[in-house]
Amino acid sequence: MKLKTLEYFITLAESRSINEAAQKLYIAQPSLTKALKLFEEEINCRLFDRDNAGIRLTEAGEKILPEAKQIVSYYNGWLTLSQQRALQAVNIYIQYSFPNFLLPDVILKFKKRYPTVRICSEVCAAPEQYISQDIEQPALALFVCGPKNPVASYSKLQGNPPAILFRGAYHCLLNAQSELAARSSVTPEDLKRDFCALRSSTEAPAAALVPLLDWLIPVVSSKQLIRSESVDSIVKMVETHSDVYGLAYYPVLKRYEGIRTGKLTSVPFANDCGNGDFCLFYSKRACRRHPELQLLVDEILKSSQAFLAEIGD
Repeated sequence: MKLKTLEYFITLAESRSINEAAQKLYIAQPSLTKALKLFEEEINCRLFDRDNAGIRLTEAGEKILPEAKQIVSYYNGWLTLSQQRALQAVNIYIQYSFPNFLLPDVILKFKKRYPTVRICSEVCAAPEQYISQDIEQPALALFVCGPKNPVASYSKLQGNPPAILFRGAYHCLLNAQSELAARSSVTPEDLKRDFCALRSSTEAPAAALVPLLDWLIPVVSSKQLIRSESVDSIVKMVETHSDVYGLAYYPVLKRYEGIRTGKLTSVPFANDCGNGDFCLFYSKRACRRHPELQLLVDEILKSSQAFLAEIGD
């Protein structure tokens, strides 16, 4: 029996359906069903009854559930006993356009509490390439996952699912005076006459932006593209010109002063083309080894939740 099988069993017992449990675990439903079946065969005992209402624990399942939780708890405790070295450093890789959001205050607070732990924060187009299960030098990766880079694939690489900070999408950032500002959605055809302000970079675009850019670029003339060195300059350009638009991630774009004052607005792209979740990938094994790392993860989560509460989203 594998410990992961017990974790599957616990998650399934605490869910309303196999499908819901599979989504929580970021595995395919047939894989979860097969693992459960093998577990039942191994212990020669049926753990769940299935009917039209979903699944429910059998009498044996009810008895085994607390014991399974205890075994997993013991295992996690054993991992902490193996801690021989204090946390030395944490590397944080965050998708560009997000560096001044969430992290600065969290990192400062962490540094004050743990002054001996080095934190290196790097902005890049592809934080996903730095996902790591390294326990001694753990890494955090924050980026938007979309159709081109689904959460499930990185969950397998990380060894556990990420924390989803925001469920959102890239929107068309517009001047409030733009003719498109009142639209419920926009298409590339709607934007043909306007100028598109994009960040200048020698790197490839973030993976979650690729479907959107592949949709836009063939329609928008290269003469209509404006390259800018920073997100702030793009926002300022859109704010002062009604025929310029940018690509901004919702709900994070609500932090822009122009959105708060009504000078800016945002409109979704048609066909849900910009959809993607802003995720925090981290190693749960590293967090079990280093409680201070878990604290850093928890503070990032709290910061994102506080932002959502502040904007009423």
